[in-house]
This record gives sequence, C-alpha cells and structure tokens, in this order.
Amino acid sequence: MASRARIAVALLFFANGMSLATWVPRLIDVQSRLGMSDATVGVVLAVGAMGGIAFGLGAGRASARWGSGRVAVVTILLFAPVAPLIALAPSPWILAVILAWMMGMDAISDAAMNAHGIRVQKLYSTSILNSFHGYWSLGTVIGGAIGAGSLLIGAPLLPTLIFSAAIAVLATVIASRNLLPGSDPDTHLDEEDVPSFADPGSVGQRFRVASLTPLTFMLGIFTLLAVSVEEIPPRWSSIYLGSIGVDEQFVGIAFVAFTIAMMAGRFTGDRLVDRFGEITVVRLSMVAATVALLLGLLSSSLIGFTLACIVTGYGIATLFPAAMRAAAHIPGIRPASGVTVVSWLARSGFFIAPLIVGFVAESAGPGWGIACAAAAAAIIVPMATVLRWGSTPSPSAVNSTG
Repeated sequence: MASRARIAVALLFFANGMSLATWVPRLIDVQSRLGMSDATVGVVLAVGAMGGIAFGLGAGRASARWGSGRVAVVTILLFAPVAPLIALAPSPWILAVILAWMMGMDAISDAAMNAHGIRVQKLYSTSILNSFHGYWSLGTVIGGAIGAGSLLIGAPLLPTLIFSAAIAVLATVIASRNLLPGSDPDTHLDEEDVPSFADPGSVGQRFRVASLTPLTFMLGIFTLLAVSVEEIPPRWSSIYLGSIGVDEQFVGIAFVAFTIAMMAGRFTGDRLVDRFGEITVVRLSMVAATVALLLGLLSSSLIGFTLACIVTGYGIATLFPAAMRAAAHIPGIRPASGVTVVSWLARSGFFIAPLIVGFVAESAGPGWGIACAAAAAAIIVPMATVLRWGSTPSPSAVNSTG
C-alpha cells in the first residue's frame, strides 16, 4: 500500500504542476493579445491570486471531513480542465476571474496534497516530501516545455492548453485509485487538545485562536518570501527577456531552465537536507540565488539570465517542503491545520508579488521588478531560523509515533 500511495501522491503533484505551468511561457503572448501593460499584468495575476486567499483555509476542514487525498483529487479536477479558457479570455478581467478560480482550487489541492504526502511519509523511515515536490516540478517542466515548444513552432494556445489539461486529468484519475483510505489522523496531537474540523460548530473562534500563532505567522512570512523567489523570475521571464530584445520564439527558455533546475533540486533535496540540515541548505541556497539573480540581471542577456534562473531554481527547491514539514509539527496544532494555515498565509505572496513587480516593471522596467526576488531571497537567509522554532522531528521519529 505504501508504494502505491507514494506513486499516487506523486501523480497528484505532477498533475497540479502541469496544469498551472503550460500557459506561463506564453504570458507575453497573452499580454500582447489582450493589450495589457506590465502593471495590468501584475494586477490580473494579483486578482487571480486572491482566489487562493479566499478559498485556501477551506482545505483543513475539507480534508478532515472527506480526507486529504479525496480533496486533492476533486480540486485538481475542478481547475485543470478550466486552464484552456485562458486562451479564450476576451479581456484582462475575465482572465483574472479564470485565474482566481484556478488559484482558489489550487490552494485547496496544494494543502491537501502536502497533508496527504506527510501522511504517506509516516510509512517510511526517511524523508520523501521533497521528492513529491520534485514531481510537481516535473509537471511544471513538462507543462512549461509544452508551452515554450508551442510558442517556438507557432502552435495556437487553445489546443496546447487542452492537450496539457487532458494529461493532468488522466494522471489525477489514475492517482485517485491508490491514495490512502479514510480520514487523516492527528498524529502528534491528542483529540482533546485541538478543535475538531469534523464538527462545524467548533471551527470558529477556537480554530482561529489555536492555529494563528506567532510561529504560524512567521512560517507564513517565510513561505511568502519563498513563493516570491519561486514565482517572480520564471513567471516574468518571458516579459523580461522580450524587454531586452530576445526573439519571442526563445523567451520561454528561462522558464523551462528554472523548472528543470528546481525539479533536480527537489529530487536531490532530501539527501542534502539529511546530510547538512534544512537551515544550512536554505541559507546557502538563498545566498547563491541572491548573487545569481543580480548578476543575471546585470548581464542583460538570455544566457546570463537563464543561468541565474538555473541557480535560483535549484536553490529554491527545498524551501517550500521545509516550511510545510515545519507547519505540520507546530506544537498544539493539527498537522493538516498547520499546513493549511501556513499555505494560506503564503498565498499572499501570489497576491503581493505580482502587484509589486507589475508596478515596478511599469515604472523602472521588468529587470527591476525581477530584482524584488533577489531581495526576498536575501531576507530569507536570516529568517531560516524559523524552521528551528517548530517541533519538527525526523521522519523516523514521526514514524515511530504514528
């Protein structure tokens, strides 16, 4: 059962990543078709991110009621087939509504996938959570390659997105057959210590007081910054490269390079974390990302910026899994609740980052907008201490208590 469940969770992460990535290399194409300025692009992406903020906290209650695996499957099936509508959006604001729905369902599926992945990890004696995020990155690599390849050969966006959505839906349906059954256990918490999501009457004030602790907020800020480093360089790469004169056929290369590097980082991240520790890996990788991004932007070239994306993509790989693992072991809070709240707080990064980058890019140029990611990476270096504050036992220790 453990191996089948592990494959199933990997397929969910893959489907989620692929559904969101295919259209990103063609953001410059969508921008041109709808006549959007850089500032408008930022606003549209921010409005889309509000869907994640609006729906994100529903993941914990839904997972407790129906099981995290089932919630992840249903929500992916609710947004993956919607992606092709991006190609049909008649205005920026309709595009924003489409993205808001997708990001809302993604927020729930994201928390549910991580909660189920942590549940599966308890069946093993080593860390496997980074590998799940590696499969998410594999999905973004394949989705991004499809998007960039379609741009290279001049294929229309609509059939490209339909093809990608079909693969994501198929992977999700296959995964649904082998997930762990039943509701999610509370692992390190006693039933009387926390509000029960299964009882709607206890979800109100008690949940807010129990879950929104200072450590939760700090982990949320840490993850918000990580999201900024993970999202800004690849998502804005096509617009930035277009602004420095790179041929439109090649503006998707940096996005694909970033996602390939992040995938490699996540498949090797568990070994690095086990050997050197999460905090050391986070600090060294964010120092490297800060320097690489600044040098890449100063080079004002396709090669220089692509190399910066490779370093940043590899460096950012372990941050989100580290935050999710810490969130699942905040003292006194259910694992699914901790993951849900930290994920929800991190969603503000999807809202804030596009606004900041959009308006900075409009006034000073896309390069300065992307430099915001370098600033976020630099702030993460001292903030990595937050990963130590939580009670985050090793996978073997978790396995022995579960």
